[in-house]
Amino acid sequence: MLMLTINSKKWILILCVAALTGCTSMQYTSLDVLRPAKVSFRNDANNILIINNSIIQPESKGHSTQAFNEKLKNVSVKGDSLSIYCLGALTQELDAKNFFNTVQLNAKSLNTKMDFNKIFPLKQEAVDSICTKYNSNVLLTLDKIEVNDELVELYSEEKDDYLSSLEVKLKTFWSIQYPQSTIHSNIAFNDTIYWQSNGETNAMASFKLPRREDALVDAALVVGRKMTNRLIPYWEKADRYFIIYPNKQLKQGMDSVYNKNWQAAIGIWEQLLTKTKNSYLQAITKNNLAICYEIVGNVDKAFDYASQAYYGYAKMDLVSYDELSRVAEYMNELAIRKGEIDFLKKQLGK
Repeated sequence: MLMLTINSKKWILILCVAALTGCTSMQYTSLDVLRPAKVSFRNDANNILIINNSIIQPESKGHSTQAFNEKLKNVSVKGDSLSIYCLGALTQELDAKNFFNTVQLNAKSLNTKMDFNKIFPLKQEAVDSICTKYNSNVLLTLDKIEVNDELVELYSEEKDDYLSSLEVKLKTFWSIQYPQSTIHSNIAFNDTIYWQSNGETNAMASFKLPRREDALVDAALVVGRKMTNRLIPYWEKADRYFIIYPNKQLKQGMDSVYNKNWQAAIGIWEQLLTKTKNSYLQAITKNNLAICYEIVGNVDKAFDYASQAYYGYAKMDLVSYDELSRVAEYMNELAIRKGEIDFLKKQLGK
């Protein structure tokens, strides 16, 4: 009589799963996915004017240094042009996207107040006057740019060398306003830019870091460029994985995929679903169909097939955890995309 221990049963389960999925492989592809912006402009907002309405941060505020074997100290750092660099980078990036008919910039601050801790949004009369002067129908205003940065010097016993890091945190406050309208939006974003270097001495490690003032400028430029994708829809790369299995029709569909003939692949694989009773082959095919439908722009159909693939995997007695989790992740990604469609239509004026 054959007796099985717990460990032997475990190994038999692993071998069974390997036998079930061992002949599969994956074909990686990437596609461009259109993502919605964080904010939505009115459909008639075609000519945007970017305004500087910020107050310069005091040099003694928000900057600190912890030198090696010393306590944290506040230091003074000049950053009187950060708003100009940020808005200049934003204007350049936004203009290159051709989302608006015109993109203009008024870099000189309109804010004559002295209290950096407060925000003073433009009054409606000023908005109306500025829009008339520049022939704009929407204002994007930088009301405040606040920076907190910290330089730290450390010793790493593990690596037997010195480590220096510079972390710059930028918080920006913005307003979106329209002429002859009380409708407006107030938004804020937090960004962190980080530098790190090492050396045989703490002086050498710190020397490799950018100058403090230069680091603040670089951070402001990064934030300006990042703002573009927060204001208008943007494209990003997404990874997808077709599953290959020793089945003639599945391979025939993959031949169409290699030639980017998505509709042909869809037709072959949907026909395969009507013929096969192999639950594993059905799940694989549905995963592949989901990707094809996503590529041709039918996100709803892609989500339906990805969901069927996931629940098909989940019903099987033996299944690879990696495959199950990958399909679950893909299904969730498509669910997010489905929820973004209405935002995209609004932002694209459809």
